[in-house]
Amino acid sequence: MKALKVVHLVCVVAWFGSAIAMNLLRHLVDVDDAAGMYWMAEILEAIDMKILVPGAIGCLLTGIIYGAFTVWGFFKHRWIVVKWVLTLFMILFGTFYMGPIVKTNVVIGKALIDGCGDAAQYWHNVTANAYAGGLQMVLLAIATIISVYKPWKRKTGGK
Repeated sequence: MKALKVVHLVCVVAWFGSAIAMNLLRHLVDVDDAAGMYWMAEILEAIDMKILVPGAIGCLLTGIIYGAFTVWGFFKHRWIVVKWVLTLFMILFGTFYMGPIVKTNVVIGKALIDGCGDAAQYWHNVTANAYAGGLQMVLLAIATIISVYKPWKRKTGGK
């Protein structure tokens, strides 16, 4: 159980930490030429695909193991159900909205280097993902707080 908890926590750190890193890059690094735009998109995609996605999938898989093989279950406590809803929403939102935007910006960045990319679309994508990334960080923080405080937990044994 302790090993499972360690793996779960490492995955949480990877997911949450990479979300923070990606958003800091979007807000703090200023690029103004095609090469900079391309490399920023490449770096964001690398963080996304090599750290964030494995962390999110690791959280999902260790959560499934917790639910299936421990006393916590999947639906015993409202706080666990809320965490499942948040986790599934964030993974689906990342997979079908945020991730494709990150990948599109790599393509646009390469096209910009070749002289035919749409810089306005690139920056629109950066802005959209910055807002979405902010939402993702808030939801990750809420899931973390719920994990620590376990609100709505059933009382047992008169405690």
